[in-house]
This record gives sequence, C-alpha cells and structure tokens, in this order.
Amino acid sequence: MDEFSVASSGKLVSGKFNGSKRFKKAQKWSEELFSRILVAGDHKIEGSGPTIFLNATFEHSSESTIFPALQTFLPVWQVLRKGGSHLITINTEVHPHSIKNNLVKNVQKILKKFNNLHEQRPIEKTSTNFKLSEPDEEGNYEDSVREALSEISNGNISKIVLARKLTYKTEHKLSQFSIAHALRNKFPDCYTFCMSTPNNDIFIGATPEILSRVSGTSISTEAVAGTAPRGPSAGKDAHLGKTLLGSQKEVREHRLVIDSILRRLNSCGITDTKEGQTRLLRLANLQHARTPLQAKLPIGVHPFDALSALHPTPAMGGSPRGKALPLVKKLEGFSRGWYSGIAGWFDSRGRGEFMVPIRCGNISPNELTLYAGAGIVEGSIPSLEKAETDWKLEAMLDVITGRSNLSNQ
Repeated sequence: MDEFSVASSGKLVSGKFNGSKRFKKAQKWSEELFSRILVAGDHKIEGSGPTIFLNATFEHSSESTIFPALQTFLPVWQVLRKGGSHLITINTEVHPHSIKNNLVKNVQKILKKFNNLHEQRPIEKTSTNFKLSEPDEEGNYEDSVREALSEISNGNISKIVLARKLTYKTEHKLSQFSIAHALRNKFPDCYTFCMSTPNNDIFIGATPEILSRVSGTSISTEAVAGTAPRGPSAGKDAHLGKTLLGSQKEVREHRLVIDSILRRLNSCGITDTKEGQTRLLRLANLQHARTPLQAKLPIGVHPFDALSALHPTPAMGGSPRGKALPLVKKLEGFSRGWYSGIAGWFDSRGRGEFMVPIRCGNISPNELTLYAGAGIVEGSIPSLEKAETDWKLEAMLDVITGRSNLSNQ
C-alpha cells in the first residue's frame, strides 16, 4: 500500500454516541462542527486540515467507560506523513474573547515540540525476553464452534464469526510504541494502529481489514475472508494459497461476505458496485482471499451512512446479521469492545479511511489482552478453527515476546 501514516493528540472537541442511531448522530455532530471551522491552507492531501478521528465498538450499544459505543474527536494537533513529506495541522478554539497574542503563543508552543523531535532517541526494539503468564480464556472455543455449527445445520444462520479473548499478566510494563513500530515493520501490508482508550490503556495491533475509503464521490471497500498459513517454501506457499482460493468451504465463506456487502451498500442507496478480481492477500504469517469493491457515493448519502450499513460485515459478525449477532454475544460470553469495531478518520473535504481493528490487543500497566476470531460456516471443523485463531494470536505474541508458541509462553 502507499506510504501513509497519521498521529494526533488531545481533544479540542469530542462527542460520544450510543445506540442503533450512533452513526447518524455522529454525522450530524461532524457536519455541525465542520460548518463552524475556519480553515487556513489548501489541504490538498487527504487527512490534512481539520480531521475528525473516530472509534466505534463492535456492539452498537455500550455501557463501558473504557470503550464508548462511538467516540469522535477533533484533535489539538495532528501530523501526517505521505510521500516522504510531513504535514502538521493545529486546531485551536477562537471565541469573541480570544486574545490574538495568546492564540499565536499556543500555536508556537505546539510547533516548538515538533522542532525538538530531532533530539529524541530512536524507538528501542521490543525485548525478546519479555515473559507473560499463562493466558486466562473465557469459555471453551471448540465447544462454542460446535454450538454454532448446530445453528447452521438447523438453518438458523449461514455464517457466524466467533472470537477468542486471552488475558495475560505481565511482570513489567510493555513498551507500546516499540510494539507498534515492530508490528509496522513485520506487517507492512497491514494497517498498524496504536490508540489510547479513555482510561489511558493502549489498544494496539496490525489489521489487514479496511472497512471503507472515501474520496469525493468515490467509495471503496473489500471482502477479506478465508485464511491459510504461509508455507515454509515458495512451492508449499503457492500450494496453500491455491488450496485457499479453491476450497469449497473457503469459497462459500468468501462469497457470503461479498454478497452481504453488496446488499448492505444497496440498502443505503449505493448501487452499481463494481466487484474486482479475488486475489491472495499475503501477510508475513498468513494469507487471505481478498476481493475489492468500488462504487460511487450518491448525492445525499454520507460516508457514515455506509459505515452504519457495512458494520459489522459478515467477516466480523455473521449472516444473516439479525440472527448472527445475538448468537455471537451468547456464544462468546464477553464484550468485544473496539476489537472488530471501527477506527478511522474523516476530513473536512469529505475524504476518509476506516479500518476494522483485528489482530490486536489491549495493553494496561500489568495486563495484556489479545483477540482473534474465525468464520464458521458449514463444513468448519472446531479444532481447525481454533488453530486458525492460534495463527492470528501468534502474530502479536511473536512481536511482544519473540516466541510464537501459545502453549509455551
């Protein structure tokens, strides 16, 4: 993917929204906010200028103070890197009683921080000797898969995605930014994220899953479903990839995701979606089947309308959505929070990018919580689905500890 990274800090203005209408409320909030912003500069590059950052949970409602159902904020500052250049945007509040000299001083103070960055030491490498406790896991994953297969066999659902949540105790504080740096280096084809939660934990990971990109009247998304490991040799790797694209079970799972995305886009007025060719998405440790989808954003349809329609996709929840999502909550037994939710940004020129946080974890001072899931369809085998989640969990464990064996932490 093209080089692009963005960092932001502080909350000049923020909003929190709950319930099934959370995206519509956020749309109204953002439109009203942008209407009150005076913009200086041309901001030709997407993500520069006034930009709203967004986080949403998997569930549409949340009583958690750690993971609000949907939070939006306009940062005090943001830095964007693209094509080898850096762009700094500073937002400040101006009211009738503002003093010009004080506003200038505040901006200069922030700029001084950036001018001093060249004196900062490089990010240290993650320690490969970091030890974790034995993981604490809620429920029995294979039993949950068997229950899901029974629901599929009875015709109640066609697909469901079940996740695992493993919690480890840590002896020492984890270095969040060095982990993010290591993830970005190891998975350059993924979207690396490092986000502060309201209680100052860090939610971190590297996801291959983009929910949507918007630029003017163009909107794109993709179906990513079906997983296989990478092979130890070029020949074995190619064989595993070919098997993935030709497996009846994997093809069925992937088609369910594509068809559901098309229906959901159509439900909010986005029609005539063009479906690209299905190809392999090869990551450092896994490979997936990926199909790009692109459409025009009609007049009157806001990007947040598309987010509401798409989230959660069958690759994260299941199909049909109305029956699968309540079953997800019942079989998993825990709230996913930001895992398999949404994270992204949306600027004042209508450009934005939204990803789905998976292959991720939550870091607190003495605890690490990791998440991973797998899609269950007719033909799924419980032990193999658990093995698939192991592959996904091991990507984070390998970066943090240097050891990828779940049974030997």
